[in-house]
Amino acid sequence: MRHRRTALGFTQEDFARHVGIDRGYMGGVERGEHNLTFRKLMVVLKGLRARPDEFFRDIRLGDREADDVRAPPQDRHVRRALAKAAATYSEMLGIAVLWERERAGFTQEKFAYHAGLARSYMSGIERGERNPTFTQLMRILEGLGIEPSEFFQHFPSLPIRRAQREPNC
Repeated sequence: MRHRRTALGFTQEDFARHVGIDRGYMGGVERGEHNLTFRKLMVVLKGLRARPDEFFRDIRLGDREADDVRAPPQDRHVRRALAKAAATYSEMLGIAVLWERERAGFTQEKFAYHAGLARSYMSGIERGERNPTFTQLMRILEGLGIEPSEFFQHFPSLPIRRAQREPNC
């Protein structure tokens, strides 16, 4: 994040103001001291003018071999569904997690156990009502066997419209 921020010519203070996050908190994020929530992550990526799939292209989960990771979907119907149905970042995440879970052949209960999260929490994510932390999101993606850059290929280009009912990040 720091590299991209400085490449755009922002000081940490200016960038924090630009995205509506406390400067001290933003400094902690850049130092790896804070665990961003999903919605805050998306706000930061929007401020960085970064597409999520490109931003996460170098992040790999675990020690998987290349053939252990599923290929990204060839069709684009998930992206179209996200663009039509998702009014908030949380709804966008929920649609993508639900689609990937079903694609992996997991029931919600089995997947929640596999990811180490409560089934009710996973249900809330899929309904667009929960805002997982970055660490929780990475556990979800690891449980699905999909790399972040592949998962975020589902997402339409930022920005999406923000619904009134979504609370602040």
